[in-house]
Amino acid sequence: MRRIGVFLLLWGCTAGEEITPKEVEERVPEFRIHQEVARRGDVFSTVVGRLGVDSAISARFVKLLAESVKVLKVGDTLRVVGLDGKPLRLELRRAREIYEYWVDGDRFVKKRRFRRLTPRYVEMEVETTLWDEFVERGLSPMLLVNLVNIFAWKIDFSTETQRGDSLRVLFAPDGTVYYAEYVGKSVGRHVVVRFRGAYYDEEGNSIRMTFLKSPLRSYRITSGFGIRFHPILKKWRPHHGIDYAAPYGTPVRSVADGRVVFAGWRGGYGKTVIVKHKNGYSTLYGHLARIFVKRGQHVSQGQVIGSVGSTGLSTGPHLHYEVRQHGRRINPALIKAEPEKPLPEDLKDEFRSMLQEYRRLIKALSLRLTGV
Repeated sequence: MRRIGVFLLLWGCTAGEEITPKEVEERVPEFRIHQEVARRGDVFSTVVGRLGVDSAISARFVKLLAESVKVLKVGDTLRVVGLDGKPLRLELRRAREIYEYWVDGDRFVKKRRFRRLTPRYVEMEVETTLWDEFVERGLSPMLLVNLVNIFAWKIDFSTETQRGDSLRVLFAPDGTVYYAEYVGKSVGRHVVVRFRGAYYDEEGNSIRMTFLKSPLRSYRITSGFGIRFHPILKKWRPHHGIDYAAPYGTPVRSVADGRVVFAGWRGGYGKTVIVKHKNGYSTLYGHLARIFVKRGQHVSQGQVIGSVGSTGLSTGPHLHYEVRQHGRRINPALIKAEPEKPLPEDLKDEFRSMLQEYRRLIKALSLRLTGV
């Protein structure tokens, strides 16, 4: 069975063939979305800081939020929508309302609108690529982006999607996912349920893991962990990480929360970032074109810390990714990611009621699709 890759620049797809940066640029827009959900104890400045926007825009966004809504609630979602590397829109999404701040030159234009749960439903089977299925049905690319982000801890759509896999999604017109079920030949069945701004499985366990499956959303693995013939040094030597080929400028994410212990030039690795995590883990990101963090800075899981380049001993644009535990290099593919805490018991009944309502809506909308 041929693997079907989802090659996102933020989104785009390949049916296993190699795609050049030029071809990717011709097929997909430079459009990115990053969002953060407020947790207990968060204030506007901490959540906005996790969005990774420019410090000047960040400060203005915090001021606008404080003037508009005063108090940040658990489950509130802050989102930045970017086009061609620049913020296009900043949003605060709450249970019943959305505050939008559109970037217009050097000022923000604020809009406020109330929203209702007006769900839509789609089900599909992968024939060529997920991207093709979405285009064929006229679905928003935002929805695909959100699904890739939500399933990031469970499914690597760049390598694990196969023809014949199926997807069911209950979603809002703006691309917010309420319920999604993916059944794959290689990954099995995975369900995600939106509750209070976060996502859980059917049992109320958080789908967030301590480590992401990959530091890139779009890539092609060119070298694995082990012994390989070095293309520049022309000799066999240990390869202590994984090499991901990707176009210049592709965002590189920290796979887990941590603190930057190195950010700069590191010999053959070129421009490099090293992040220290809990339980003795550290991760290294080499051959970067640009570095967006500084030594001593705390970073959150999924935060962009650099971009793919070809600095140091490199024959082309790619990311060299290493994982160490207590100083010993380990195979990144074998890292053990632990899940976050499940829902508290006092919220389980509310969660089950929400899940039941989602399933009721899916059943009703599914009958409409079949014309029954």
